[in-house]
Amino acid sequence: MPKAEKESGITQKLPERQIAVSEEALYYGYQSLSKEEQEVYRQIAEGLEQQEAEIKITSLSQDRLITVFNMVMIDHPEYFWIEGEFQYTTVEDLTENTKTVTQIMPVYTVEKEQTEELKQEIEKQAEEWIAAIDVSADTYEKIKSVYELLIREVEYDESSSYNQTIQSVFLEKKTVCMGYAKATQYLLNKMGIFCTLVTGNILDETSSSHAWNLVQIGENYYYVDTTWGSPGYNAKGDREDAISYSYLCCSDKTISATHKANEDILLPSCTDESYHYYKRKGCWYEIYDKERICEVLKRDIEANSQKTELCFQEEAGYQQAVQDIVEGDLIQEVIQTTTVFSPGEQISWQISYGGKDNLLVILWN
Repeated sequence: MPKAEKESGITQKLPERQIAVSEEALYYGYQSLSKEEQEVYRQIAEGLEQQEAEIKITSLSQDRLITVFNMVMIDHPEYFWIEGEFQYTTVEDLTENTKTVTQIMPVYTVEKEQTEELKQEIEKQAEEWIAAIDVSADTYEKIKSVYELLIREVEYDESSSYNQTIQSVFLEKKTVCMGYAKATQYLLNKMGIFCTLVTGNILDETSSSHAWNLVQIGENYYYVDTTWGSPGYNAKGDREDAISYSYLCCSDKTISATHKANEDILLPSCTDESYHYYKRKGCWYEIYDKERICEVLKRDIEANSQKTELCFQEEAGYQQAVQDIVEGDLIQEVIQTTTVFSPGEQISWQISYGGKDNLLVILWN
């Protein structure tokens, strides 16, 4: 927690970062603050960018100061040299009696001499990844490309270094949820796409802290959780290439079943489901219909498909699919009804399942 001490002093005009209109549109945390708080935000941002040991800012209450500092961190994934910890002192203003100035002492995790070099390395990797994305694609396809790119290039690893910042993503290629979320935000913002950081908890027995994103397509907002798309995060079975798209541009209805956002910032309603990946692909099932699933499996086997994706609205339907496909012999039963295999010919497959998204993926070999 931040620590406060009181000292005497005299105020002066404090430097603050200028925020362009084009930037402000991307800074969701900044927009949530009052004008007074926005001034403090700009002062903090200026000091952090210069990696100042002590940053003087216009005073606020401790609670509001912490909120403003958190908004700066939410809006700026590029500040990899600080993870969010700071101390502060309150300085009494002798010239205006009631006015005070607060002095912030951030806790930096990277030496100032190293910051510029690391910044250039991160920028170089980011530009290489962005160059691989089709610039003519629409916003959804660009978001999907960033989602897939990070899952493909970066391993989920709780032991990774600097995993609360983008340094772990772009330089180590290993990270956790905070790294995935900040990297998603960093890349999309560089492409001019609105994306902000959301923090909260997972709704399970652990109630562990988590981070994901809010994006905008047209007039609508959607949630993106790159971490939960990673096959290395929580799926069972063979996880190679089994990316989950359940949390790519999803709605409140989907995210609220497993995620609870912190209440430090008001989030917009996300009700549109027109970009739901599995609904768009026709792989979404409201109930488990064994006959229908058999038809899908047979179709994909005979079409020599690389994979079959089955995403269920309810957990009950998903569990029945796991029972029949993973624990039972449904695939073997379907294979016996196909006409594409000669007697004795073998077919193999791997199954990825067990995540919190009611998704089962069969990878055909």
